[in-house]
Amino acid sequence: ITAPIEAPAAEGRKLANQTAGILETATDDGVFSQLWKQIWQAKKAQIIVVGIALTILLLVFLFQDWIVRYEKWYDRFRIAFLTFTLVYIGWYAQAQLSVVNTLTLFSAILTDFHWEFFLMDPLVFILWLFTAATMLLWNRGTFCGWLCPFGSLQELANRLAKKLGVKQITVPHLLHTRLSAIKYVIFFGLLAISLYDLGLAEHFAEIEPFKTAIILKFMREWWFVLFAVALLAAGLFIERFFCRYLCPLGAAIAIPARFRIFDWLRRYKMCGNPCQICTHECPVQAIAPEGDIHPNECIQCLHCQVMYHHETRCPQVVATNKKKQRQAAAKSEHEAEQTAKANEHVVHFVKTGAKITVEK
Repeated sequence: ITAPIEAPAAEGRKLANQTAGILETATDDGVFSQLWKQIWQAKKAQIIVVGIALTILLLVFLFQDWIVRYEKWYDRFRIAFLTFTLVYIGWYAQAQLSVVNTLTLFSAILTDFHWEFFLMDPLVFILWLFTAATMLLWNRGTFCGWLCPFGSLQELANRLAKKLGVKQITVPHLLHTRLSAIKYVIFFGLLAISLYDLGLAEHFAEIEPFKTAIILKFMREWWFVLFAVALLAAGLFIERFFCRYLCPLGAAIAIPARFRIFDWLRRYKMCGNPCQICTHECPVQAIAPEGDIHPNECIQCLHCQVMYHHETRCPQVVATNKKKQRQAAAKSEHEAEQTAKANEHVVHFVKTGAKITVEK
């Protein structure tokens, strides 16, 4: 914290090693359109790793109804994937998406749009492409719940806090609903400023602690670090505090996600009335007391789907299993009676003279 100047410079030199000389060559030859291809070639290994991770995540969502039945294994997988997102995608590959990307896209569309500019960072481009495609299937949760390094940092820190016995704060539903609107106000405010001055909007976009916590790994001026740490501290008591109430990127992604094609999260008729288990256990309070899942707030953690199939905690599953057991027991008893009757022998005693014979 006390040496914020040299660290970012050193980090920048480290990140530039793979693409050293590419920019100079492209400038000298006047072939700017070829620059992004050379950068992609230089980061081929990172692209492959992230591509494999995205494929695995896609398979998890496609087969979620089967995977969530194995609660412990699924939970371990989620922890491992969040760790990968934080460490590899975030701290190593520096592929943290930001609301600045969204503002830049709006500005480019209104001025002079060039695909080459957005292709300069292959991992950021791939993550944006994946996020945009999956928004139509699983809303914003694919990114916010799985691929955001800062979101992963918040959740992992909160999990550790819970293990250490930190008491969690449940925000009243009405207050939670009101507070969740703040992030939309922030986003539209940034968007309005960007239409006037994109550079000024980028300055105000520092409300995102992504640059401090992920890109610069907290090696920055103390006030930026203090702000990021304060948000993480709040997240120890209210899981994903920043995601819920302040994240402008989450708001930007949530708006088009309203047009998703499918609803993959399964619910019972009794969800919300009378059962409130998922409502109380949703990590971001995305489930209303009535049982409806709010798509704009859902991070697709699939915890409600784990509960949906839970054989001991879901009242509907428990009741269904008991009914099946009673039916199976009644069927077995009936079959046993039928078998006993089929095996019965009728014995007749016939007296002939002085002897008694038995006829079957």
